[in-house]
Amino acid sequence: MDKALPLVRTILPAVRGDTSVKVLPAQLAHAARVLRRQPLTTARDVMSPYDALLRRWLPSDLTRGPVAAFAAHAGVGPTVPGGALFAFWQAAYHLFGQWHGRGGAQNLTDALVRRLRSLGGELRCSAPVARIEARGGKVRAVVLEEGERIDASAVMTAMDPKAALLELLDPPLGGDIGADLAAARRSNVVQAVVHVATDRLPDYPNSRDGDWNGLQSYVDYLDDLTSAWVQAEAGRLPEPLPLYAFTPSAMDPTLAPAGHHTVYLACPAAPSRLDGGWPARRQELVERCIDTVEARAPGFRDSIRGTATWTPDEMEAVGRWPAGHPMYLDIALDQLGPFRPTKSLGRWRTPVEGLYITGAGTNPTGGIAGTPGRQAARALLADHR
Repeated sequence: MDKALPLVRTILPAVRGDTSVKVLPAQLAHAARVLRRQPLTTARDVMSPYDALLRRWLPSDLTRGPVAAFAAHAGVGPTVPGGALFAFWQAAYHLFGQWHGRGGAQNLTDALVRRLRSLGGELRCSAPVARIEARGGKVRAVVLEEGERIDASAVMTAMDPKAALLELLDPPLGGDIGADLAAARRSNVVQAVVHVATDRLPDYPNSRDGDWNGLQSYVDYLDDLTSAWVQAEAGRLPEPLPLYAFTPSAMDPTLAPAGHHTVYLACPAAPSRLDGGWPARRQELVERCIDTVEARAPGFRDSIRGTATWTPDEMEAVGRWPAGHPMYLDIALDQLGPFRPTKSLGRWRTPVEGLYITGAGTNPTGGIAGTPGRQAARALLADHR
């Protein structure tokens, strides 16, 4: 992995559109050094599924399982070509670190809102959009579900690009560009989350200080994760249930009252459409998650003071994530970087004058990175100079 990480550091800025004249020579020199050593091996490893990558380079499931669980956090299945990039990405965290906003994600949102208002911006919540008017190939207005019409010469949408451009846009995007977008894929595999409030951290036998600082993996075998993806795609809750945990209150005491903690349990291979439906089986997920942790940290169940679920049906109803997909579209080689959501829409502009797209369904990939928003804003500002 140490040979491929410099190449990944070169690829990611290029995918994000961050390359510049100043940094490009150093990035190309990085890539040249890596490829000169073992060009075919390195190219193969970066382009392969992480299932194959981990089997080639890691001799035991003791290490394969946790790395696979972390790679799965990106929403990529073990057998997806190019998924190895996300295994390398997780390894890179050990070199470059990660960051957590003190007080949790809400504090980041609050800071952004304060910044918006300081610049004279206005924020409106709970105002669902019914349609984006674009007569004559130019944005004219946004119409809310309650009937209010807001005139606009420029609109930027961060929602699912398929919904924005094929359902809300009036008239909808047509021609080859519309057909390409309609063909963009999302599978039946998403995440399901159980938030747990406890009066202590999970008590892992023989644990050491710092063991709660990162991801705690309950994926024992790589084969189990691969099988779970197949089961979830078929609409079944996997057995065994792949699971990992984050305990952010171990690092940030502002997230819970004194003497209490937050435990985030996530199944990376949950079915979007589940046999029997999520409402009828939601509690089954909670119990199975708790049982999984209890088997590794005896006494965990007794420490629980409350639970809250965030299952795919809730993600769709509350967050308006299509079929519970936080990434909106599958993470795949033909739906990444300048091909996300499609080749024609990969530069954040649309054929409709004044309409821009951003968010998890756009270049470069899903997740909360800020890159799509920054690049879409740059595109808008460039067009309006």
